[in-house]
Amino acid sequence: MPSEKVDQKRKKDLPRIDIYRAWCKACGICIAFCPTGVLDADEAGNPYVKDIEKCINCGWCEIRCPDFAITVGTGLKEKKRVEVKHGEGEREPKEEEILPERVAASGE
Repeated sequence: MPSEKVDQKRKKDLPRIDIYRAWCKACGICIAFCPTGVLDADEAGNPYVKDIEKCINCGWCEIRCPDFAITVGTGLKEKKRVEVKHGEGEREPKEEEILPERVAASGE
């Protein structure tokens, strides 16, 4: 059953791609820069995740998006670290869930 453990490990390591539809203007830059063809356009020209298994987590789609409408991360319950100011320069790290408005594709 070692292959079963490998499959479970692989599922956990699959990237998570979030596309924030409200910010996306369907320019197609993320699709054009994806080196493995993970992203594709729907009939309206909006990007969607065609095959998450092909994603190598390079981040080119995120880097090239002019509207900051796409993010690439790892894990299903990824949390973002946010610094919150408290008074005079004191900072306390806080974790925050990814926004539910994002369209997410993961290896489920």
